[in-house]
Amino acid sequence: MKRKIAFLLALTMFLTIIPLNSFAQNYDKQLKKAIVRSKELFNIGSEYDEFRQEVSTREGQVLFYLNWSDSKGKLGNVNVTITEDGTVTSFSKWKPRYDEQRPQLPKISKEEGLKTAEDFIKKVSPKFADSIKYIDVQEPLNIYSDGYNYYFIRTENGIPYYNNNINIYIDNSTGEVKDYYTYWDMDLVFPDKEDIISLEKAQGLYEEKIGLDLLYKTNYIDKKTKTYLAYGPLNANLGINAKNGEVVPLNDYYGIYEKSTDMGGMGSGVRENLSPDEQEAVEGISGLISKEEAEKIARDILELDSEYKLRDANLYSNWRNPNEYNWNMDFVKKIKDNYFYTNISINAKTKKLLSFYKDDPIDPEEKPKYAKEKALEIAKEYIKKVSPDKLDLIELDKGYYWVEPIPEQDPQRIYRFQFNRKIDNAYVEDEGISIMVDGVNGKVREFRIAWNDIEFPSKDNVIPVEKAYDILFKDIGMELKYIYPDRYEEVIKEKKEAILVYGLKSDKPANIDANTGTLLNYRGEPYKKQTTISYNDIDNSYAKDKIKILAQYGIALPGEEFKPKEKITQRDFLYLLAKASTPYMDIDSSEENLYNTLINSGIIKENEKAPEKIVTKEEGIKYIIRALKYDKIADLTEIYKDIFKDTKDIDPKLKGYVSIAYGLKIVEGSNGNLNPKAELKREDGANMIYNYLFSGN
Repeated sequence: MKRKIAFLLALTMFLTIIPLNSFAQNYDKQLKKAIVRSKELFNIGSEYDEFRQEVSTREGQVLFYLNWSDSKGKLGNVNVTITEDGTVTSFSKWKPRYDEQRPQLPKISKEEGLKTAEDFIKKVSPKFADSIKYIDVQEPLNIYSDGYNYYFIRTENGIPYYNNNINIYIDNSTGEVKDYYTYWDMDLVFPDKEDIISLEKAQGLYEEKIGLDLLYKTNYIDKKTKTYLAYGPLNANLGINAKNGEVVPLNDYYGIYEKSTDMGGMGSGVRENLSPDEQEAVEGISGLISKEEAEKIARDILELDSEYKLRDANLYSNWRNPNEYNWNMDFVKKIKDNYFYTNISINAKTKKLLSFYKDDPIDPEEKPKYAKEKALEIAKEYIKKVSPDKLDLIELDKGYYWVEPIPEQDPQRIYRFQFNRKIDNAYVEDEGISIMVDGVNGKVREFRIAWNDIEFPSKDNVIPVEKAYDILFKDIGMELKYIYPDRYEEVIKEKKEAILVYGLKSDKPANIDANTGTLLNYRGEPYKKQTTISYNDIDNSYAKDKIKILAQYGIALPGEEFKPKEKITQRDFLYLLAKASTPYMDIDSSEENLYNTLINSGIIKENEKAPEKIVTKEEGIKYIIRALKYDKIADLTEIYKDIFKDTKDIDPKLKGYVSIAYGLKIVEGSNGNLNPKAELKREDGANMIYNYLFSGN
């Protein structure tokens, strides 16, 4: 269902839908041709007895959206988007599933699926086939997935154009293509590499014109705010034009907007004996201004008359400072048949303005009369008025994102300015003030501030920026690529032409620990590239193939050695079981997190926790049956017969667990014996967990 929704969303973005009857009747022949080709390509027969279509144009290209389904709802539907020349730009085949979703062993390999994907592209979109490059995402497979995802990027003249790509989803049991989506600029012209600057010169220009900045970065992990120092580009989406060496934006930029979360229901009763967290929450919300007072402040700030009606008012907590609350209010005013909306956010304790946007009536005939310098002066004066203590702590952004691309004349209708928060030559990432000034009347139309009271780490041990540049260019690197600057702009050009730029590679984060030089991920932790673990010591293990398959799904113990003959500890066995049971959950952080997850899910009880204890066979069975949620049935010990010769050696409380595990082929006996007290080796543990996942295959 998710893929079906994704298809419809992609279609909505890709097409400008026009009713079929708005087209000239000439399109009937093209539509017939599109239907016939689609039915031949995808083997669509009469069993699909319902059909609908839409036709659209995009930049002069005619596209047909075709949908087949069956009236009984058994077959699902087939969706095809195809151009007038027969090129398929998207395809999906969805069928309802009513059976329980269980892990299934693939019947085809990922390599076989890749060959199918490449052949499919040649078949349905041959004009794309010679201009793509496969990107192999090295990450563990999903045990609950029924297929493989393949991702291709467009290349021209051997140079990547990342805005165009192909995504294919292949069923890992049948080898059938389930989804196929393309994002492709049909008429884009790509210049050659003649007269471009060298990579070395581009690196020098990047350092000179864009550069690395010392940044205070903040994230919110495990209910705690963490601030750390890193080197990185303040404006991450900038590159160097490969022809003239000028700075160019690589894609869209979204300005600073403070995230917030709904406070939720407060309830009416509070216990007298409060926990520290509860007490902190109570203290945090005390002393807040009322909605009525917040509305009065809002009207005064925005100079709203009585015709502006309060439409909505909400109290939110700040995601970085959960005990800081903001009033957010929406007003609306009707003038004739038009509605004008205004939004404002105010700190519910300090009463300070956080943001607003005011939608005033605009006379299209009135010409702008404020030049950029005057607009900047107005912006600074407004900041001085509403946040005088911030004016000396901010710096005007270089402006690559905050100038209007259309029109480029001065004066212009709207000016946007971004001021970044700066402390002792280090910027505070995602904090500062953005402001919009109307070039017609000189009024401030929009104001936003992102500013938090946090403790900043010391800069005493910061590495020199020169070392950071060495790391940037050596460990991350730059690459030559195409971009289309006008891709997201509503402009009509006779000739659409890409440009060549040098930009940072995107497969690693440009986030360098300012103290150690280590690459960091978005959480501020050492970056580790996702890979599938491969062991070098399992060739002599009876469970070699099962250990390999588990590792492909990310169910593996860290390191290059599995040590199959060593006995397995409770911690390691449960780690593998947790990875198998909750593949979407991050359980790598700590032993405490691991056991909390396992205890909460009922796999182990608090009094059974013994991380270094060697797991016996019957204990391993117990944990697995609990993971399957069969423990309540297993606890009915008197209904199970004796299966093994040594049943008397099984803990009487675990007799049902063993019987269920045997019935599900999770364990087998040896010469009629189970040996329930035998201590498991690592290979034994992997064997049992493999059987737990795939015993039904």
